Amino acid sequence: MNETDADMGAVTESRGDGARPWTLTAAAGVFWLLATGLVAAGAWALVQILTGDVDTAGGAAGIALLAWLAALYYWFIGRRLLQRRDIVAQAVFQSLLWLPVGYYLREAAHPVVGVAAWALAAVMLALVLCGPSRRAVGFGERRPFGE
Repeated sequence: MNETDADMGAVTESRGDGARPWTLTAAAGVFWLLATGLVAAGAWALVQILTGDVDTAGGAAGIALLAWLAALYYWFIGRRLLQRRDIVAQAVFQSLLWLPVGYYLREAAHPVVGVAAWALAAVMLALVLCGPSRRAVGFGERRPFGE
């Protein structure tokens, strides 16, 4: 439904009834939980530096920085999902990255954690790609460049 102004034409557009589907909220929650875990992993790397349990402090600092940057990106994806913005493609890409992580964890003698990573990827993909989530963010709609 569009509201119009005599001078401006269509001034607001809505994508439906205005209610955010629970799948979109759950997907944002999963991305925020991952962001929280990555922040904790970065903090753990700093604790390891302070206690002297690492061989190279620079390597551990690099791991902490990468974990925090990834956490920031996951937080951003979750925020955009809650705002009902079309970030489905990036969310799907990040979900698919957990598949090789699960494979290498299984190969590294952590089969339960590897299967958990695969389950995480499946849950993230299902929540982001389900019909209500895609319709809520307008995924697949053709819009003019710049909107």
